[in-house]
Amino acid sequence: MTSNRDPGTESMETTLTLNQDSEADPMQGSMSHDAGAPNDASVIRIVDAMSSSEFSKSSYIVYVIVSPGHESRRRYSEFEALREALVELHPTLILPPLPSKHSIADYATKQGRAKSDPALLAKRKRMLERFLQRLYMHPVLRIDVVFRRFLDARYTWHEITRLPPMSTLPKNNLVAPPQNPADPDAPLCYSVLPLPLQPSKLANPHKRFQESEAFTNRFQTHMSHIMEPANRRLMRRWQDIANDMADIGALFNAQSVSDHNTALATAMERTGQAADTNYLSLTEMLAGWEAGIAEPLYEYTQYASILQRIIKWRHLKHQQLELAQDMLEDKQRRLRELERIEANSARLMQALENGGHGLVPHASPARSAAPKVSVYGRAAEQDEEDAEDVQDVQDVEEPPRVPTPPPAAQPATSPTKQPVKRPEAPRRGFLGSLSESFAQMMDMNTDSTRQSTISRLREETILLKEAMDLTSKDLDFCNRTIQASLDRFQRLKVADFRTLMLDIARLHRDMCAKVRVFC
Repeated sequence: MTSNRDPGTESMETTLTLNQDSEADPMQGSMSHDAGAPNDASVIRIVDAMSSSEFSKSSYIVYVIVSPGHESRRRYSEFEALREALVELHPTLILPPLPSKHSIADYATKQGRAKSDPALLAKRKRMLERFLQRLYMHPVLRIDVVFRRFLDARYTWHEITRLPPMSTLPKNNLVAPPQNPADPDAPLCYSVLPLPLQPSKLANPHKRFQESEAFTNRFQTHMSHIMEPANRRLMRRWQDIANDMADIGALFNAQSVSDHNTALATAMERTGQAADTNYLSLTEMLAGWEAGIAEPLYEYTQYASILQRIIKWRHLKHQQLELAQDMLEDKQRRLRELERIEANSARLMQALENGGHGLVPHASPARSAAPKVSVYGRAAEQDEEDAEDVQDVQDVEEPPRVPTPPPAAQPATSPTKQPVKRPEAPRRGFLGSLSESFAQMMDMNTDSTRQSTISRLREETILLKEAMDLTSKDLDFCNRTIQASLDRFQRLKVADFRTLMLDIARLHRDMCAKVRVFC
């Protein structure tokens, strides 16, 4: 968002300076890198928008991009794909917005001329150029290999997507390191992390990002419901005034020609010319207003949604860490239970091999007073206990289910806690019997099933611990990087709105100067 400056605005700019408070010096110091960026960004230009039918049966609009040492032609869909790719590659950075697509109203009113409308093409060309310049201003995005290939005509977008890092991007960057989501050598433990689909309440939220989220919501409300509608109303009223001036000027000019009174005709002609001058100056001011005021305001309305997206992504990353913690605790609980059952089973087998010695290591007095039975009788009792242990294994391996309440007529049971069984749907016919038989066949060797489950849980627990350590470090990195991106956005927003206010004053001054010269 740049504007031409002239010496006549020196005094006006000094009156529109920012408030110099205690935080001004640190902010200006942090803007030292960005201060020279707009001058460098001006080397990227979109010089033309033309129709093309290359590699297609129908025609489409391509934009000619000129950058240092390169000239490329890209269509709007490729700009969209570039932005989506950069969002996936750099989830912690704030990317500039793109101009909107053609609306349904445009196609309905202009039909076949919607794609080639000169005013819309000029607006889109300006906003796409600003998009590329803002990417070039960013210290990280300007050196991104995908952005560099986009500016190079030797690469088609199809070829760019088939080359790293685009070819190595995961489907979801939440299961990849945020520093480099396309890293092909990323640790395997990222694959075991849970994927939160929707944001939910955090157990330990970050206070600073809660405040940032509230501020972003207020900023979006202010831009989309106050600033931009007010700007549209103002432009519409100025356009109505310009049209009225054109009608008045035409009326006075026509009347001056038909009037035979020389003095009155001259006065009418001068009045008509003054009205025409007002019309021309207002029209010229509205053209500059559209490019220098309305489009930047629209961009910052889109920026509010972009800020909400990046804060939401950070929320999901934090939520992923908490879900991984819950998952790890659940797997550790299941592992301890299975290991306890495995130890009991091993003790039982050892006792059976020793002829029954050690089956009951600590007998109670009541149990000692009972009639003694043979070794085979005790083995039969232990077989029943082993069957109960097998049932416990199945209960541990299955997720907990809510038990159905007993009927009112059923007698009260003992207060001891019973194992929760999974409610089964009624099976009917041959397929139901076959499924039940197959399930019984699969569960015949419960010892090997339990041991394989223990091995699997141990591996998953180790991977989850590693993933949690990495995710904790990744969350710290995300917090620092996103906060730095928000701070940089705030600095650029202050600078852009300062320039925007100066452009508003300059447009008014130029319009009034033209009308005054004629009068």
